[in-house]
Amino acid sequence: MPARPLSRKTLDGLKRRHLAFLEERLASEMAREDWIQGFREAYDHFLTVRIRDVIDPSAIADGLHRALTADSVRNFFAPIVRDIHRRLLASLQADETDLGDYVPPDARREIDAILERRDLVPDALVRKVFEQQVIVDAIDDMLYDGLLQFNTTVNPFFADWGLPSILKRMPIGGGIILASMEAMRSEFERRLEPEVRKFVAAFSRRATGELTEVFITRSGDPKFIELRKNIVAFLYSQSLAELLTGVNAEVAERGALAAEHVVLEMLVRDRAERTLRRALETFVEGQGDTTVGDWMEATGVTGRPHLEGWAELMWPHVRAVVHSPVVRDYLQRITAEFYDTLES
Repeated sequence: MPARPLSRKTLDGLKRRHLAFLEERLASEMAREDWIQGFREAYDHFLTVRIRDVIDPSAIADGLHRALTADSVRNFFAPIVRDIHRRLLASLQADETDLGDYVPPDARREIDAILERRDLVPDALVRKVFEQQVIVDAIDDMLYDGLLQFNTTVNPFFADWGLPSILKRMPIGGGIILASMEAMRSEFERRLEPEVRKFVAAFSRRATGELTEVFITRSGDPKFIELRKNIVAFLYSQSLAELLTGVNAEVAERGALAAEHVVLEMLVRDRAERTLRRALETFVEGQGDTTVGDWMEATGVTGRPHLEGWAELMWPHVRAVVHSPVVRDYLQRITAEFYDTLES
């Protein structure tokens, strides 16, 4: 004898009870435990999957290209990033902790090893810096002032310790000779000035080139290594607030806008998509038949992440999603669909 269909009233009551059960169950303590357990089991399963079954270069590149549009960068991601950047910068600018307190001894040893490399700064960059006119002008001014001071303090005809000192001690005629020498000194300095300028102009160019080569060829010398280490040591001794003193709101805003324009330009030229696609294709070609777990082991991974901690971190957000009106409506729809089948 075929079963009698349930009445509309009974079905509506079952729907309400079923929906209430789902809402309570999916956000309960038991659900939290299920989430953590499922997180562990999903990770273990993930380790057994082949890389080519996880990574589809075309799907990932195309998906990101469709999702990461210029409008989404400009109107969604950029405002969020700027706000986070402002808040982070404000927090760092209030931090009086020395930068060195964040750099433990092991990290300092690794940084020192990097600073000891002679090829740390590209030769082309060093040459470009010393080619700048502001560097040449600075050397010009320094040499010019140095030569004039040298002439004033060392020239025996005009320096206080030289001939003027002797003339001042002469009982007769010294003052007259000294006065005439002062006039001659003015004429001498007037004629000397353009000659010094010409000498400095030629010498500073040569000095700049020689200084450039010194920085390049001797960058591996102990004194140059010590120079780089002393600069980093100075940074260690400065607080984050001191290091970020010059980064005001305008600078931060301009930096964020510059980053936004760079991202937009990359999207316009599809550089990011092409680069990502090539990188993923190369990776899959070489490792596609390897499981995720074997690949991780080959890269040197010897332990498991603290999955429980990550699951606990994510659970409040998962629970909030389950309680959201969108999920509630979804649960109502699929629950109704099921019970609608019982009417027929």
